[in-house]
Amino acid sequence: MKNVSKGKALGMLMASVLLLSACSSGGGAPEAVKADAKASDGKKVQLQMWFWQGASFEKIIPEFNRTHPNIEIIPQIYKWEDSHKKLLTAMSAGSGAPDIAMIDISQLDQFLKYPDKFNDLNTFGAKELAKDYLDWKWKQSTVGEKQLGLPTDIGPMVLYYRQDLFQQAGLPSEPADVAAKIKTWDDFLAAGKTLKEKTGADILSNPNELFGAIRDQGDELYFDKDDQLIIEKNPQVKKALDYFKKARDMGIAGSYDQKNALQEYSAALNSGKIATYISAAWGRGHVETRAPDTKGKWRAAKIPEGTGNMGGSFLTIPKESKYAKEAYTAISWLISAPQQLEVFKLSGNFPSTPSVYGDKAFTETGYEFWGNQKLGVLYSEVAKDVKVQRKGPNYQTVADIIGDGMQAVAVDKTKDPDKEFWSLVEKAKTKLKNK
Repeated sequence: MKNVSKGKALGMLMASVLLLSACSSGGGAPEAVKADAKASDGKKVQLQMWFWQGASFEKIIPEFNRTHPNIEIIPQIYKWEDSHKKLLTAMSAGSGAPDIAMIDISQLDQFLKYPDKFNDLNTFGAKELAKDYLDWKWKQSTVGEKQLGLPTDIGPMVLYYRQDLFQQAGLPSEPADVAAKIKTWDDFLAAGKTLKEKTGADILSNPNELFGAIRDQGDELYFDKDDQLIIEKNPQVKKALDYFKKARDMGIAGSYDQKNALQEYSAALNSGKIATYISAAWGRGHVETRAPDTKGKWRAAKIPEGTGNMGGSFLTIPKESKYAKEAYTAISWLISAPQQLEVFKLSGNFPSTPSVYGDKAFTETGYEFWGNQKLGVLYSEVAKDVKVQRKGPNYQTVADIIGDGMQAVAVDKTKDPDKEFWSLVEKAKTKLKNK
């Protein structure tokens, strides 16, 4: 599901978690044993579960509650950013955390830095489930020998494009042809030039969109395994910056701001001023919501030069829970292959369980908005090729500084992208030193 970029303040709260970990991270196993005994007296166990809008767990929780009469999940649904902040605040205070907490991949490393704050799910048998999930996804919530989260959805990247505009420009327009003839990012830029000349449409809403896609195709992002900032040494980031500059200088990318001017962006997407959208599987809903008048005009294809992952989450059990065993029963059911398939059918969140990729919901279901294209086939193909990348606990802090700053560069053509980018990197370094 969608990975919203709202993490600036979260890292500061984690400093207090570190201090508390030393004095309040006592073993959780005895508590779990006591909880099991209490649960066995016949009383119904109520589990507090925190997640955010769009996760869609509220659509399947009633079935879990119906089939598990001794356990009841009580859902608490928040905005994406509020869900993470609330969890950090509770963990800092040492009380108030839920029995089940959902954590987005962009925020995960902030929490995994303090593994003693969570139950090791291997103690409940999680290792037996590993084979059911994409290997790269499973490993993202592993710390040493501990498994701290179970995988929910993933966000394999694809290229959503306006087939009618590609046809008007004389470009390949069928998904297989687009993937075959627009294989490189240079091909993509050339297609953008043709699109602009023939239709007046921008191939991108913003050069930042291209920067992010290329950055996320690399082996590393902004930090190495030791949490050292490596932007200046990362060739993929430099490549992403180079293509940001090319797209902006060629005049084939707009300057629409999805974060702070969503209405203007949506109007442009709906009116045909923007011809593509590089996004994850959840981006399907984004386009359908933001551009309702374009029904039937969109298709999807593989992006140039491989894929990447945008978003996806995990379910965790904070150590505070008095009902860890029951919570594990709940999360292992919620993220099981049948339930992930059901959520995909209901909301489009893409499963991390490959066994369902052969289901008719993927292989035979066409989507009217997308010209009846079987999008599930495309998603399942690219999902298997995603690289595992470590974000690090300070990733969102740096990503926000760079993303917000480069948005200004996209708007103001007098700004030098190189100068501004490396100035933003220095700003990020200063921010990290002062945390």
